[in-house]
Amino acid sequence: MMLSILYFGVGIALLWAGTEIVVRRIPRLAGWLRVSPLLLTILLVAIITSLPEFSVSLFASLRGQPSAAVGNIVGSNFVTLTFVAGFCALWRPIAVGRSIRLHEASWMILSSTVLLLVSLDGRINRLDGALLVAVYIPYFLHNLDDAKQQRRNTPVNVATARPGLDILLFLVGIGMVIWGADWIVNHGTAIAQRWGMSELLIGVTFYSIGTSLPELAIALGAILHRQSDVTLGEIYASNIFTGLVVVGVLCLIRPLPVEPIIVQRDLPMLIGVGIVMQIFVTTGNRFVRSEGLAMIAIYAFFLYAQFTGLQFILP
Repeated sequence: MMLSILYFGVGIALLWAGTEIVVRRIPRLAGWLRVSPLLLTILLVAIITSLPEFSVSLFASLRGQPSAAVGNIVGSNFVTLTFVAGFCALWRPIAVGRSIRLHEASWMILSSTVLLLVSLDGRINRLDGALLVAVYIPYFLHNLDDAKQQRRNTPVNVATARPGLDILLFLVGIGMVIWGADWIVNHGTAIAQRWGMSELLIGVTFYSIGTSLPELAIALGAILHRQSDVTLGEIYASNIFTGLVVVGVLCLIRPLPVEPIIVQRDLPMLIGVGIVMQIFVTTGNRFVRSEGLAMIAIYAFFLYAQFTGLQFILP
């Protein structure tokens, strides 16, 4: 038990050290690629930081724990959209750019809605998985077109023409973030199991919090470095990728059953909180502390529902 606690602390140290490295390199690499830091975050950073959700859910599925696999993904997206976004806004109000308001926020709601629709029969099969991946393609291509347009309109900066060291440090930092999160999840889960928590409860709470740590670390790091677009871009893009591609690929590997409570309560809550977040980011063009506090309160209610088994949608 004490060893797990020690490794848990080392994982936190790795996570935050890696985050500092990554956040400092995002603007430099974006300058070299001649794209905005937001687009770099959407097309690369958010995908990489979704690897913990993918690996945890994949291994849970292969171990015969499909409830934990699906619960982790839904719970992780909920944590990211409520607790992570809310905590960052409490730290410092976030200016919301046009792309976030008009594009990413809408896609977040769409991705959750499609995930709910393919889960209604209590099972996500391979055809459903292929559909989820296919839905992600227009989103990715739209951002890729934006990146190409930005490159055409942005002159080459000689100062960023040799980014070898920045690329190396960026990859090392990402590795530290994922490694640290993995240690936190693995050793934290050992502690949770000693507490007698169920598989589903571990999936929607501890797994989801632990696998959301890379998003939290990078989003908060971006706040500290005053890169507001990166903060919300990381949160939205990671949720979109996780809800569509991660679930889709997992189901292509092995179809997954979906617990009725996830269909009846958790996914509708995720869609609802996405709509609330859409309202927040499109009013005043800022995500302020009071709105962040509201999101954290919603997350607290979500945790309460998980621990008490609260149901508010009739079967």
